[in-house]
Amino acid sequence: MMNLNQSLNNQSGGKLWLRVITIVALIGVADTVYLTADRYFGTGVQCFLLEGCEIVLKSPYSEMFSIPLSVFGLLFYGAIFILANIADIYRQRILVQLLFGAGVVGFIFSLYFLYLQLFIIKALCPYCLASLASSTVIFVSAFVLWKRGFGGGSAGVHNSYQITP
Repeated sequence: MMNLNQSLNNQSGGKLWLRVITIVALIGVADTVYLTADRYFGTGVQCFLLEGCEIVLKSPYSEMFSIPLSVFGLLFYGAIFILANIADIYRQRILVQLLFGAGVVGFIFSLYFLYLQLFIIKALCPYCLASLASSTVIFVSAFVLWKRGFGGGSAGVHNSYQITP
């Protein structure tokens, strides 16, 4: 059985969760870039599986402060991508806590947007649901990292990046 110090120093599992977050954040970036391009350039969103894209994307709930929600999503997923990579390099507990906090915020907003789609707009957008799935995976992965004590406070760059002769 591992004691707490061994658990904090066992970072290999944490690396996997950070990779998951990084990949899912890139998927979120692609999703939100596609929706943002449509909003500003009228590229036309191709709806598949569900018939609600245009209804959701043109609803009054698709903007906040006259800014499309996809722009906020792009900023969120971009920040998560950067933060996950910085956490992987420096292994500081505060970075994992920030990642978890951002994951909580993204997840809560995604649940609120799902509520709007289901009960207010009464239409579903697959791209919005993909964003919900992405933010959920980020939230769960960041929770696992945080709960397992990843980034136990060791300062500096971790050993796997050091060059040895």
